[in-house]
Amino acid sequence: MPGSEGAACAAGGAEPVTPEGLSALHPLWAADMAALGCLREVAAPAPLGRCWTPAAETGAHAPTSGADAIAAPCRLVLCGPCRSTMDVARGLVEAGTLVPWSSVLTPMQTAGRGQLRREWVSRPGNMLATLVCPPAAGLWNDLRPLVLGYLFAEAMSELGPAVSVKWPNDLLCDDHKVAGMLIEERPGCILAGIGVNMAFAPAAEQMRADFKVSAGEFHPSNGALGPLGLWRALVNRVKTSYSSFLEAFSPNDFLTIFRSRLAWQGRRVLVREGANVRYEAVVKGVSAEGGLVLDHAGREVVLLAGDVIPV
Repeated sequence: MPGSEGAACAAGGAEPVTPEGLSALHPLWAADMAALGCLREVAAPAPLGRCWTPAAETGAHAPTSGADAIAAPCRLVLCGPCRSTMDVARGLVEAGTLVPWSSVLTPMQTAGRGQLRREWVSRPGNMLATLVCPPAAGLWNDLRPLVLGYLFAEAMSELGPAVSVKWPNDLLCDDHKVAGMLIEERPGCILAGIGVNMAFAPAAEQMRADFKVSAGEFHPSNGALGPLGLWRALVNRVKTSYSSFLEAFSPNDFLTIFRSRLAWQGRRVLVREGANVRYEAVVKGVSAEGGLVLDHAGREVVLLAGDVIPV
C-alpha cells in the first residue's frame, strides 16, 4: 500500500477499488461480481477511496459516480482493502452513510481486531465485514454479544454445516474456528465485526502460541456463494431474526436457548484467566451477565474475561 493509499488505510480509510479490481482478487469475488451485476459508486467521506454498493440497494435511478454519486444512507458498502472494517464503519456511521442494518464489506484487512484486541491479517477470499446493529436496551444490554453470536451461528447453520459458539463469540465447525466476532458499542448503535474463513484459514503456527483453537474454513452448501453472497444472506437472516427474537423471549429464556449452540457444553475445558491463572472446569452455561458458567471442583464459577479450550 504505497503512498497516499497506504496513508488512507493507516488513517482508518480504505484503498480505492473498482468492480473489476474486486473480481481480480479471488475467484470467489469474481463469482460474486458476475452474479451481482451492476454496482453503484458511494459518495464516501475522506479518507475512504472509491466505494460501491449493489444497485439493488439504492434504487434504479441512482447516479453511479462522481459528484452525483449516492450520498443517502446505504445498506451495504463495498470498500477496498483496509486496516479494519470496524474503523471504516465507524467513520461512515459518523458521516451518516450507515444506519442500523447497514454494513461494510472488504476483500482484505491488514489489522483486523479479534479477541482481546489482537490484530490479524486476512487474505482475499474470506468474508470480512461489520454490521451496524440497533442498540438493545434494558436487561439485554449485557447479552448483546452472545445474542449476535447465537444469531450468526443459527444463520450460518442454515447455509452450511452446523456452527457452535465458543464463548464469548467465536464460531466453530467441528471444534475448528471458522469465524470470529468483535462487538463494539457506539452512540446510538452497535458495531458487530465478523470475519469468516471461506478460502483461507491460518496455519497452526499463526494462531496463538497457547490456548489456540485450530482454524478451519466454512463452506456454504451453495458453492456459488462468495464473500458478498454469503454476507447478504447472513445479514438478511440476522435482521429478520433480531427484533422478533428480542420480543419473543426474555433474557432468561435466551440463557437456556443459547446452550443449544454453546460449544463444549458439559465437557471439561482448560481455563485461562489473565496471564497465569489456569485450571480445569466443566462448561455449564452462561450467566445473566453474559459470563461463562463453569463447574470447578464442584463449585460454580463465572468467567467474565478469559479463554477456554477443550481438554
